[in-house]
Amino acid sequence: MDIVSQCSFLVPPGKNLENPPATQGTILPLQGNLYRMLSDLFRRSDRECDIPIRFVRAENGSQQNMVRTMLIDYIADPDLPCGRALANRLRDFTTNRPGLGLLFLILGRDSGTGERKVALCRFPADVGILAEPEEDGLKVEFIERIFMKNPQKYKAAVYRGTSLEGRFWSGYAVDRQLNSPDRQIADYWIHDFLASDFYTTSKAGSKMFAFAVRVATKTASSVEIQQELINLRVTARRFAGQAISIDGLVNTLRLSEEARLAIASALRNENLMRDQFILDDEEFARYAACTSVKLDTGGVMTAPSDSFDDVFKRQAIDEDSHLYEFVAEGTIVEETLRGGR
Repeated sequence: MDIVSQCSFLVPPGKNLENPPATQGTILPLQGNLYRMLSDLFRRSDRECDIPIRFVRAENGSQQNMVRTMLIDYIADPDLPCGRALANRLRDFTTNRPGLGLLFLILGRDSGTGERKVALCRFPADVGILAEPEEDGLKVEFIERIFMKNPQKYKAAVYRGTSLEGRFWSGYAVDRQLNSPDRQIADYWIHDFLASDFYTTSKAGSKMFAFAVRVATKTASSVEIQQELINLRVTARRFAGQAISIDGLVNTLRLSEEARLAIASALRNENLMRDQFILDDEEFARYAACTSVKLDTGGVMTAPSDSFDDVFKRQAIDEDSHLYEFVAEGTIVEETLRGGR
């Protein structure tokens, strides 16, 4: 696929400003070192942008999305006014935290199939010192607008399709400025700027994850794996409200490969292990909750909610004083002595 147009805009922070600064832009030539670097980025975007996203519909349910309309306008006519509409939207959602950015819009077309592909890439500003030798000494300058100091750190989104009418509703995104792939991709990039959401919705992903862990807990090949999965049902809720993938969470919590395989086998498709979604605590708890009871003696009992009363038999001794007796039977598979202070 050949690049047919590319432009760039300097995007300052403008969120909540009554008179935000202008976004200055230019059409870039299809030759030279910058063109070669952007061409490489354009080719890599299909591989590096690996988070499925989709434009959200209008609040009334109609198949309308302002940002998609801007994107279609740019694809149809890749000039500065159409590109600036996207740059201005990014400015209006940019705070001082991400700061000044350089936005590239790169449009490609396959002459054989007619397929078009557009990539939106944002690079952050950095600072540096420029030293240039002169006849009588050295000229040293402090520069506040250095971009692509690290060309591997950027935010991007890519969309492709053949029809401007029915396509370009879904795409892929990445945020390579984050230190960890398990951390949440910046809200202002996907949700605010692109008016999009993860392809797997929060409730659907949380329910899918919960069911998989629940099934894996019941079908685990050993008691040790079962205990790992029970612990996961408790600790996973710490990530509520964050963008996760099941694979990423398993790696973060350092579960065993056996536990990972148990979860993967409980899914209808192992590729779902890599889907990202916002973990909905209420939805997850509804299908994979664990009940934990702590006694005034210091004892703690934990088991899946749907089987807690089968694991721990309780009998009221004095209901007025909330005094209960719990009885459990089982083979000890692990006994840990935790150190004190």
